[in-house]
Amino acid sequence: ILQNAEGSRKMSEITVCLIIAVVTMILFIGRVFPMALTSVLCALAMGICLPSVKLSAIYSGFGTAPVYMIAGMTIVGDALFQTGVAQKIGITLSRMKIFQNERVFTVMVVVVCTLMSAFMSDSGCIAMWMPIIAAVAAGSKGKIRSKMVIMPAGIACIVGGATTLVGSTSQNTANSFLMQVPGFEAGMGVFDMTSVMWMVDALMVLYFATIGYTITKKTLKPGSPHFDDGNVFAQSSEELDNVPQASTRKQVISVFTLLLCILGFILCGFAPFNKYLNIANVALIGSSILFVTKTIDYKTTLKNISWDVLLTVGFIATLGVALEKTGAGKLIAEQTLAFFGGEDASLNVILCVMFVLGSFLTLFMSNVAVSAMLAPIYIPLAQRMGLSPVPFIILIAIASNMAIATPIGTPVNMQILPAGYKFSDYVKIGGPLWLIFMIAVCLTAKGILF
Repeated sequence: ILQNAEGSRKMSEITVCLIIAVVTMILFIGRVFPMALTSVLCALAMGICLPSVKLSAIYSGFGTAPVYMIAGMTIVGDALFQTGVAQKIGITLSRMKIFQNERVFTVMVVVVCTLMSAFMSDSGCIAMWMPIIAAVAAGSKGKIRSKMVIMPAGIACIVGGATTLVGSTSQNTANSFLMQVPGFEAGMGVFDMTSVMWMVDALMVLYFATIGYTITKKTLKPGSPHFDDGNVFAQSSEELDNVPQASTRKQVISVFTLLLCILGFILCGFAPFNKYLNIANVALIGSSILFVTKTIDYKTTLKNISWDVLLTVGFIATLGVALEKTGAGKLIAEQTLAFFGGEDASLNVILCVMFVLGSFLTLFMSNVAVSAMLAPIYIPLAQRMGLSPVPFIILIAIASNMAIATPIGTPVNMQILPAGYKFSDYVKIGGPLWLIFMIAVCLTAKGILF
């Protein structure tokens, strides 16, 4: 009786969690309230209504790296504009032909971000590129618009981060479960995921070179009166012309600080530096240097920070915590697999269900949580089927990095929020690409991995 009562209580809690999650998505997509307020309401509902979620989880997101990374790198990027460096960079680069065509520039940025994020932190990569894109846009006299390029760059960093074992943290989480299986202690190789991801990367580049750029343009509507609402990177050439040139000392410090942060983002992915550095404290070190040296004005800089974005990032983390703690995410995974036949289903069906399910869950949950949730389900399943668990882990690792259609599942999409994107922008621009990825991987995964 006690077991039945506990089971009933758990199911009730999962039901409440899923209802809150669905209502939150409706509020986000419908833009009923500002994103920050919707995030606050979601966090409060999850923390108060769900016994498995501690009250401290309501604001625990403010102790995570993305919040401080966004704040710190916003300051580092703003320093380039306050000191007049952005104007110089923009004017210099805009003279090159590649920086005079927005579509070509977007494709170039997508390619470079994909390659870079395969070998460094995807969060560090987009943090480095946002101020560069903003500077080029500001000096292009309207030919390049930062808001049109930053989202494709963010998506490229996310997808590129899944190309190798070192690009993101979620694949290492999945790999840790594989390394516990006798006979597979060595885990995945650095380039095991590349066998599938080279095709995904190529499709993404082709997407933004063709229909993706058109979809982005129709979604964001450049030229409309409200196009740059909320975009902290939206400074025109005329506005930059009115920015007083800071001393050479301040300009040198602002550039040095950006380069130092880029170096830090690269180093924090490797031992022994990862014992002392992560994406958050690299950004905080950079912003501290600027304030200590009085390179930028403290009060002006704080006004330029997008507090709405920081509130959204801090509070919405509770949604992922709730899906994990209540077991709602795991229940969805198990029931979906059972619905399609479980162990009796064909290998093709199992692989497709696993990949699509993981890719869907990571739109709303932490990519690390998705890997940690799916790996223990599919490793025993592979063994019972007499198959190697390696291909399953590869697909789980890739799926956990497919959070390209919402701003929730990965820090990168949260980092680009200061460019003024709405929840629906992620769905409209990243959604079609997400569907293309699902179809392509489902059609080819078995042939490539088995």
